[in-house]
Amino acid sequence: YFMSVYELKTGEKGKILSVMAEGAAGTRLSSLGIVKGKEVTALSFSLFKSSILIECGAVRLGLRKAVALLIEVEKCA
Repeated sequence: YFMSVYELKTGEKGKILSVMAEGAAGTRLSSLGIVKGKEVTALSFSLFKSSILIECGAVRLGLRKAVALLIEVEKCA
């Protein structure tokens, strides 16, 4: 089933199905390789879960909750 990258638990992996972020945020994500078909791993959350640290290939990236909710993933087994 589909979920946002924000809904992954720490250590879980997901395959990106779509990135709905637009404008500068969308451009930045795609330039960093956060694109459909790639696998991402949720590494950690900030203290009050206002942001998430993800890993995609060689890139580690901190995302605000609002942006993380726009990245739709399918949980990997």
